[in-house]
Amino acid sequence: MGVEEEFLLLEPDGAVAPKASAVVRNVRTEDQIKPEYMAYQLETATAVCTGLDELRRELTRLRLVAAEAAEKSGVYLVASGAAPLAAGPLGALTSDDRYQRLARRFPEATEAGGTCGCHVHIGVPDRELAAAVLTRLRPWLPALLSLTVNSPFAAANDTGWASYRYQAQLRWPTFRPPGVWASADSYDREVRSLVAAGTAVDESGIYFLARLSARYPTIEVRVADTCLSVDDTVLLAGVVRALVSALIEDVRERAKVVPIAGALVSDQLLAVARGRAHETSRLLRKITPYLDAAGDTGDIYAGMERLRREGTGADRQRRLFQRYGPTSGFVRALAEATAPVSLVS
Repeated sequence: MGVEEEFLLLEPDGAVAPKASAVVRNVRTEDQIKPEYMAYQLETATAVCTGLDELRRELTRLRLVAAEAAEKSGVYLVASGAAPLAAGPLGALTSDDRYQRLARRFPEATEAGGTCGCHVHIGVPDRELAAAVLTRLRPWLPALLSLTVNSPFAAANDTGWASYRYQAQLRWPTFRPPGVWASADSYDREVRSLVAAGTAVDESGIYFLARLSARYPTIEVRVADTCLSVDDTVLLAGVVRALVSALIEDVRERAKVVPIAGALVSDQLLAVARGRAHETSRLLRKITPYLDAAGDTGDIYAGMERLRREGTGADRQRRLFQRYGPTSGFVRALAEATAPVSLVS
């Protein structure tokens, strides 16, 4: 497994800071940290990991390196699905030809390009098997989003959403659940058709909530907001890996697939994004045998209990906002939750 995390760069007053290039220059030893779509965003990408402890170390290291580099540029690294206090200028694009083409093709979606997600890659080298698993992931996407909602604010106001990012990303024409495909070839034909129709600029611009990676032999689950803490990200990755393992077994046993209507899944996702609680006990029942096999049961159950006790990232953001209001104290508290000094030890 591997994880890509997207972050905001914020000034102390909460304004977005288009300093990604300068921050990356401060990162002397890393090629796993780079600018994202907007010049006030960074993306980190872990190495391939086989265990949750290894993944936790990688995520922690990358967050700390990125946070220290941001501090040298006078800004904060913040893990939030959307800029909480001030939206970014639409012209603050990273100077990358592909991103410039995206902005020209989809100007109405460019603002959504400044939101931040967490992408979990799970290795499935058999592409036919991966395509079959992708179809079976559809009904589980709302439960995965419910673990990670982390963008309740925009323009210093509570939007009423737990994931404002999800609502904003709907402006991209391919930001939707994966379809029901009979084979990897069917999936590839759909991708080529969308690119040919101008709905995406290239294969990497297909923003399905779960997809076959354009670069790696992986299933890439993209439904999640970027996670406020490393613990949240590790919980998501462990759950996704166990779920993919369970669905692989379903495919191999030729378990019957009940195609879930796209509209139904989308309605469930909207309900979760609006903050309505989503029941996860069915998900845990599904994945527990595979958590047991990987030795991850203790970590994941403890993570679920922590989430029940402390709330989601959106819940924690709201508590911090209630305490500090739209001030530098709120921004600093988000930065400390993103890469706390205690992680150094």
